[in-house]
Amino acid sequence: MSSESFSAFAQLLGGWFHQDFDLEGDTLEDIIAHYKDATDEAEVRAAKRDIARFLEQSGADLDRSFVEVFSPDVDPAGWGLTTKEWLEQIRDLL
Repeated sequence: MSSESFSAFAQLLGGWFHQDFDLEGDTLEDIIAHYKDATDEAEVRAAKRDIARFLEQSGADLDRSFVEVFSPDVDPAGWGLTTKEWLEQIRDLL
């Protein structure tokens, strides 16, 4: 599994959940709303599909898979959520 297999979600992570993510908002709802405003609908749908597919394919060790595949600048625990909860919330907001 590689981030290239989930390119739309990888773009969302890299572009909106970076070191200065708080410039886009203080909540997941704010950040995803800004993302949706700035991104065409097809890309938003692709990111949502990527998250769903990643959740299905990542298996029992979701935390490790998330870090290995995406090398994210964000830690879901910092939001008070498990990796699964964080991904599901973003998917649902999309």
